[in-house]
Amino acid sequence: MNHLDLLKLTAARTLDLTFEHSDQPGGIRWRRWDWSIGVAFYGLWKTYEMTRDEEIPIKMKQWIDQRIDAIEKICVNSNSLLMTMLELNERDPDEKYEKVFQTFDRYLMIEGRRTPSGALEHTVLDNNWAHQVWADTIFMSLLYLAQRGLALRNEEYRREAYKQLDIHCKLLFDPQVNLFVHGWHDVERKPIGVHWGRGNAWMTAGIVELLEIAPEDLPQRRELTDTLHKQLQALSGLQDPSGLWRTVLNHEETYLETSVTAGVAYGVMKGIRLGLIDPKFRGMGERALSAVADNIDQEGYVTGGSTGTPVKANALEYNRIAFGITPFTQGLALLALCEAVRGE
Repeated sequence: MNHLDLLKLTAARTLDLTFEHSDQPGGIRWRRWDWSIGVAFYGLWKTYEMTRDEEIPIKMKQWIDQRIDAIEKICVNSNSLLMTMLELNERDPDEKYEKVFQTFDRYLMIEGRRTPSGALEHTVLDNNWAHQVWADTIFMSLLYLAQRGLALRNEEYRREAYKQLDIHCKLLFDPQVNLFVHGWHDVERKPIGVHWGRGNAWMTAGIVELLEIAPEDLPQRRELTDTLHKQLQALSGLQDPSGLWRTVLNHEETYLETSVTAGVAYGVMKGIRLGLIDPKFRGMGERALSAVADNIDQEGYVTGGSTGTPVKANALEYNRIAFGITPFTQGLALLALCEAVRGE
């Protein structure tokens, strides 16, 4: 199956799953206003831009409109849907959407707790991990803030987005191995978690996305680009012959995992296309794309992806996270496939 057909198949399956009321473990991820479905919808929107299949925005808007009056909690993770809402609102302006934007804008700019280093504290629906900085925040909130600032021509929003990106990179990047750690405890001043695969994918894809829409004179551009290339060089030495990466990148005893591979593939191939990443990484990106395609079954399910993963104590605990069919693995695969189609 060619990449375009695989993209369409995977998108159709992802859309169907958003309207199924699954009682299986993790089924709530398809029904709940949270980061998981936000990543799926971001992938679906990018798919729509490629295919112009009008069913995609219609169904996404239907899903959002059914839930927009009952958002559980304003936090970093529940923000991710707003990236797609910006696009839907551009097509069909809706006052309810604008009110949601304004609510999350206040949170990201004013109400969201900052750590001692000034980083936006990572907040989630069901827990409270004080003083923690996570790689996940890049994709779940900072990308929206930069997009919103660009749409409004609000330089304050844009400055804060890139300030936060810079702080997160400085706190999370481990120069000893040139990879990002999952988290950082900013009161204890120490890394938490490990060099987690999907966390590094959030950073790869997120940095590329943010640099794409950054001001040309962004002061941090060179440093961010240098950090990204150091990470990619490290990743190139850790890629399995299958094209996949492991759930803990530098622990060979942990399993090979699809979502990290999809996120890195997307970031690398898009970054090369935009001139942000050295083309020498093209082979690595293409092997990753092939591995993602190999892990999509004939019904459009993206297999081999780990389920939701908070910061854990060690590699063994990350390796205990189960596999599952999740909105975010579907969404990351869609993003990767979009870049594969662009390259054909």
